[in-house]
Amino acid sequence: MPGSREVVRFGATERAFHWAFALPFLGLLLSGLPLSFPGLRPWISGYSLQVGLRLHLVCAVTWTVAPTLVVVLGDRRALATVASDLFVLAREEISWLRQLPRWLAGLPCEMRGVGRFNAGQKLNGIFVAISSVVLAITGVILWIIWQSPGLVWTGGPVGRTMIGWSRWLHYLLTVLMMVPLLGHITLATIHPRTKESLRGMLFGTVDATWAKEHHPGWHAEISRGPSGLGERGATEAPPSSVPTPSWER
Repeated sequence: MPGSREVVRFGATERAFHWAFALPFLGLLLSGLPLSFPGLRPWISGYSLQVGLRLHLVCAVTWTVAPTLVVVLGDRRALATVASDLFVLAREEISWLRQLPRWLAGLPCEMRGVGRFNAGQKLNGIFVAISSVVLAITGVILWIIWQSPGLVWTGGPVGRTMIGWSRWLHYLLTVLMMVPLLGHITLATIHPRTKESLRGMLFGTVDATWAKEHHPGWHAEISRGPSGLGERGATEAPPSSVPTPSWER
């Protein structure tokens, strides 16, 4: 909005972690779908199973290493603050979920008390975090079997059961993760109530009026003054004042 003030929503480390996680994960999903569902392969021109497997592995390694590097080199206190905000769902926030259909339809909703993340964002974050751990564990098991199909322990009933469950869970979560991913992309790029948040994840700042309307609890908190929480961005500021990570200072 022309002439309006902006608030820092995400610091450089927080944004770096998001993209270091999201982009390799998107590569994992796109490379994993034809592996999980062979019927898709004829629709991909020149598809090679070996290339697809290795591309999936490269994305998996990147998905593990890149966020870890951000944690090691960046502002860990800022990331810890995001985690505490995102992964704690208070009982009173359930009332926001009851209004979700109205909120999606653009109808008036009671937003009082909504903090840095609303209940929908929190549930999505919790689901993605848990699913990611399960996908990583089952993926490692399936990769070991692919690399060494003759391992002795895989031939017994316990080994066969573990492989079967790993494959089933991996495929199931691949499909289930598509739902919040598509919803996340749609809300961040198209939905009028939330597309402002994409600017926050790209450039760090969001319109102060938008923040006050959709995250009033968080806006009230940062309006009280600096919180001293690293890159959390507790004061109103122009885009040029977005903090930089520790490795750029």
